[in-house]
Amino acid sequence: MIIKQLAVPISSNQSFQMRRDYFPKHQSIWLYHEELELVYVKKGSGTLFIGDRIMNFHPGILVLIPSQIPHYWLFDEINQKDEMEDPIDCVVVHFKKDFGIENFLNAPELSNIKALLENSFRGRYLDDYLAIPAQNIIEECLHAQGLMKLFKLLEILSCIHEANAEDLIGENYSILNQSEDQYRMNNLMNYLRENYKHKIMLQDLAKVAGMTENSFCRYFKQKTGKTPVQFINELRISHACFQLKNNKMSLKEICYDSGFNNFVSFHKSFKATTGMTPNQFRN
Repeated sequence: MIIKQLAVPISSNQSFQMRRDYFPKHQSIWLYHEELELVYVKKGSGTLFIGDRIMNFHPGILVLIPSQIPHYWLFDEINQKDEMEDPIDCVVVHFKKDFGIENFLNAPELSNIKALLENSFRGRYLDDYLAIPAQNIIEECLHAQGLMKLFKLLEILSCIHEANAEDLIGENYSILNQSEDQYRMNNLMNYLRENYKHKIMLQDLAKVAGMTENSFCRYFKQKTGKTPVQFINELRISHACFQLKNNKMSLKEICYDSGFNNFVSFHKSFKATTGMTPNQFRN
């Protein structure tokens, strides 16, 4: 899995690009791009890795991803019975901060959208109930043409500005340098994604990064805003949340399936991360 810069196709008769995805082939790579990205998940669930955050997502959410922030959508595994159906339904929009039009956002009528985009460096996340006002407009935008398509997108952004959206990434997150950091962090994230259910030693991570243990700890905290232990625990808790919502496994089975060695540490980490116990979350 290679982190890469996405070159968004440019059309001579459009100021932004919009598409609908029914399979996660475009999302299942680590990437970043100059454009802001707006994603509406109509169908599908899983885990979103973005900046210094790991979070579960579900149908109905709306996400505004900042420029140059690496992100990766890990969709939940699809049941065999659903293989013939479209596993996801996501609307994805890419656009530049000024839509490629000089002074476009200086129009007084667009002051709220200008404020939203100028403060979008930490991203925005709207849960399903907050995204409701924008959901129908997104469908209308998909089918609109010409100037009306742009008007609909501006209306969606206005809804986001008016909603009580939460930030996606933390204040201490450091944007990756666009060269060696990408390769190193991609290798680390790939290793963590494939091994978080097993015991991970600090020296193993340092070896993957090609650094000493002390240097690696400082580097990882700088790039993610978290210690390696915190990051791994959040990844494990994210998996546990999915199991609690979708399976009838016992709490102890979920504890060990998520990579924890004992139930006490699982219970403590789960409550610290989610604000509730595993039982409360399931209920």
